Amino acid sequence: MKIARIDTALASIPLARPVITPIHHIDAIDNVLVTVASDAGIEGIAYLWCFGKDKARALAALVHDLGRVVIGADPRQTGALWTRMWNEANFLGRAGATMFAQSALDTAIWDIKARAAGEPLWRMLGGSPTPIPAYANGLFLSDPLDAVIAEARAYVTAGFRGVKMRTGSRQAHSDIERVEAIREAIGPHTALMIDVVQGWSAEHAIRVGREIARFDITWIEDPVAFDDHRAMAQVAAALDIPLCAGENDYGCKGFARLIDGACIDIAMADLQRAGGVTEWLRIATLAQTRGLPITSHVFHEVSLHLMATLARPYWMEHMGWWEGLFNEPVRLTDGCLVPPERPGIGMTFNWDRIETLRFT
Repeated sequence: MKIARIDTALASIPLARPVITPIHHIDAIDNVLVTVASDAGIEGIAYLWCFGKDKARALAALVHDLGRVVIGADPRQTGALWTRMWNEANFLGRAGATMFAQSALDTAIWDIKARAAGEPLWRMLGGSPTPIPAYANGLFLSDPLDAVIAEARAYVTAGFRGVKMRTGSRQAHSDIERVEAIREAIGPHTALMIDVVQGWSAEHAIRVGREIARFDITWIEDPVAFDDHRAMAQVAAALDIPLCAGENDYGCKGFARLIDGACIDIAMADLQRAGGVTEWLRIATLAQTRGLPITSHVFHEVSLHLMATLARPYWMEHMGWWEGLFNEPVRLTDGCLVPPERPGIGMTFNWDRIETLRFT
C-alpha cells in the first residue's frame, strides 16, 4: 500500500457571537480539511484550524508542500514517515505552521493505518475502551455573566463532569466575582477549570490564584505568556492550585522545557502543535515519566483515541465548534467520552455540511 494523493479543502465555521480573549478577537474558525488517499482505496483524514482565512490558505499550502515527501511511501510506516517530514521541515523550522502541517499529515496517515487493519485507532495503539471523564470548554470572558451562568448550567444538565471558564480580566475583583458565580451555578460536585488565555502577569496570577483557591479549582491554565517560562515557574511555585499549560508549545522539546523548568503541574497537549499522533504519544510518555498527568486540548475526535492509551487518563476537553464537520458524533455517556469502535479515528467528513462553509 502506498500514499497516492493528498487533498485539502478550506471551510470557515462562523460563530454565533464573537469571542474576545486577552489575545484574540474571533468571529469564525477557519479550517483546513486534509485527506490522505492510498492506492488501496483507503483514505485517512485530519483537520487543522486557525483564526483567519489567509492563515488557513498558508497551512493548506504547507500540507501539500510537506506531503511531497510521503507520496509513494507505505502509510503503515508511521514512525519513519514522521522522521522524514521532521527532516524536511528543518529549513522553515520545526514549530509553528510547519508543525501544524506535519501534525495533520501524521494524523491522517495513522487513520489510514488503523483503517487498513480494521481497528479503531485506540485499539491499534494498545489503548482501552474505558470511557474518559470530560469537561466542556466555553464560558468566554467576552460574554455577559448571566449568559455564561446559563451556559455553565446547560453543560451540567448535558452531563459533563466539569466545565472550563475563561478569565484574564485586568481587574482582579472582576475575575474573582466571575469564578464565584460559576462555582455557585454548577454546584460543588462539578469540576471547575480556569483558562486565563495568557492574560495575567505573574504577580497578578498569584494574587488572583490565591483568592480563587477557595472555590475548589481543578487547575489554572495558561495564566501568563506561554513562552515566559520564568513567570510560569514563579506562578506554579506560589500557588496550591495546579498549573496546566502546553497547548501552545511544540513537540517533546517544548514540553521538556516546561517540565524541566518546573513550569507546569499538568501537561496539556494540542494535537496540531504536538506533532500529530506520533509525537503526542511521545509527549504523553515524557510527562508520565516525570510524574505529570497529561490532558488533551480540543481535537476531541482524535484526542479521545490518544487519551485511551494512558494508564490513568486525566480530564479530557470537549469543544463543540467542529462537530458539524463530521458525520459521526462523539458519544458522551455518564459524563465521559466513549472511544468509538469504528476503524481508524472513526470519523468521516460531512461534505454536505462542509460545502456550505467552503472558501478558496
